[in-house]
Amino acid sequence: MSSTGERSEGRWPAGVRCMAAVTVNFDAETLLLSEDPTFEDRQKSLSVMRYGARRGAQRLLEVFAEKDVPTTWFLPGRVAETYPTVVRDIAEAGHSIGFRGYALERYDSLSQQAAAEALRRGADAVSNVLGRPVRGFRLASGNWPVFLAETLLGLGIGWSSSWFGEDLPFHLPGPGNRRLLDIPVSYGLDDRIAFFWNFSPPMPAGQSRISSYAEALGNWIYELEGCQREGLCFVMQLHPEICGTPGRFRLVRDLVDAIRDSGGTQFATCDQIAGWWQDRHPANDPSHPAEVFVKAATTIDDHPAPPA
Repeated sequence: MSSTGERSEGRWPAGVRCMAAVTVNFDAETLLLSEDPTFEDRQKSLSVMRYGARRGAQRLLEVFAEKDVPTTWFLPGRVAETYPTVVRDIAEAGHSIGFRGYALERYDSLSQQAAAEALRRGADAVSNVLGRPVRGFRLASGNWPVFLAETLLGLGIGWSSSWFGEDLPFHLPGPGNRRLLDIPVSYGLDDRIAFFWNFSPPMPAGQSRISSYAEALGNWIYELEGCQREGLCFVMQLHPEICGTPGRFRLVRDLVDAIRDSGGTQFATCDQIAGWWQDRHPANDPSHPAEVFVKAATTIDDHPAPPA
């Protein structure tokens, strides 16, 4: 666990105080269709999300190229099939790509078999467009069912960036002694919280108002300074339809400049962070809350259910 008093020397590469992962959730219209299939007939509403594929993604790629920033993009398999050229542009620019299932499924409402089928279909769709296996995953919505780490590991997935409640990578229990690394996220570092707004139907519910651009950037920089102070992992979540507009993409540029100018912070993809952490920190501290799941699994294995 992290705390203001915890020593962070040796946590990251020499001379690095904080790791910064700029990530992009590229869901396009799949986000609306996964929530309500009747959106198929609401072309104006779908255009809000399609904007990210048609305009926003390229603006973000231009910023990342201009600033020479490696990033990580997450997308469902359906988006890879619908926008293969955009996905290849992302990969050819040197960015890391993870997947989000096939159609942003809620795995806590599926059986283990149905979840495995959806995950396999999504991973295959993204891998087929990339021409190589995909290695990372980000949960779209819903809770994390107990079988999910095992299912992902079985598909060759080595890391996730899905959980909250932490600000450093940690290991989730899988089958046997295997572990799935998670690079946790934060609602405070998600552009949806500040900027996502729509009229009818309300998406998200509540019709929250758009924040001041300057105040949103200030909030992100406060979080950056805290991560630097405590030697943590700064994970920013962007969306092409939100921060790929003509005005807000400048926020991304300003945030990248603030990270680079602060000193002691290194940009990295989630693949790079996962590789570093798995090599240098192969196990959780025994007191980490994730170890509760390990103990619970062991107890279940040691005490099988009685015969029916």
